[in-house]
Amino acid sequence: MQPSLGRILVPERIAVLATLGWTLDPSFGNYMQVFAGGMPLSQVADRIMQTLKESYDADLGNLQVQTNWIKNEPCPPRHGPSQNLAGMINDDPAVASVAIRGCSYMPNQEPAPLVQTSADLIKIYGARVSGEIQRLRVNIDRSVFVVLDTGGGYVQCGPVLSPPAIYCEAQSADSWPVLVRILTSERVARLHAAGFADPGRAPNYWKIYPVGQFTDAAIADELLMVLYEVYGYTGTPKLNFTTEKGRD
Repeated sequence: MQPSLGRILVPERIAVLATLGWTLDPSFGNYMQVFAGGMPLSQVADRIMQTLKESYDADLGNLQVQTNWIKNEPCPPRHGPSQNLAGMINDDPAVASVAIRGCSYMPNQEPAPLVQTSADLIKIYGARVSGEIQRLRVNIDRSVFVVLDTGGGYVQCGPVLSPPAIYCEAQSADSWPVLVRILTSERVARLHAAGFADPGRAPNYWKIYPVGQFTDAAIADELLMVLYEVYGYTGTPKLNFTTEKGRD
């Protein structure tokens, strides 16, 4: 809503916003995120500060902080488009003539699950991912696949017929340069520890799971562990599943 931010919110930084769990709500005009009610306030503050730094290039040592009480209204008045700090909630009578109210923003009625460990993520998605791996296994002679996309990095798998195996890839910065900020040397070391090899002919990290050595659940658990420990995925936004039939 603020044209001057066009010089700051370049595509790379918008991608970082998505990585940090923010999504654009066109009806409201701003990026939004719903934090789980049980999340400690210190963590919410850390997430907001990280967003200001990494997406808006803010000087965290020189922030202006403003708070105010507003009426409990379905749609609070805000600065209009092109105004300074456009979109900021402001019920000051002095700006009433140029304030905007029309919106349909509704917070998620079911807050995103609070994920603090890879085990939490496995509890949420383990059964679904295990089922997808099983589908690949029973269709090992067909052209099928599954992609688990966090919005800030993905893993994808498909079957290999000879010898029977599940081949998986974890996205690298070679295929998406934004990941340079996420795939630190420490996180790449975690990928290596999980048995993923560096990109070669393909642009991604890769691993082969022989079907006789790994159960569906073991593969699923490791892939979700990679999403949590390597890509920093904590359950928001919702994990997207894409198969040869399309996106679910």
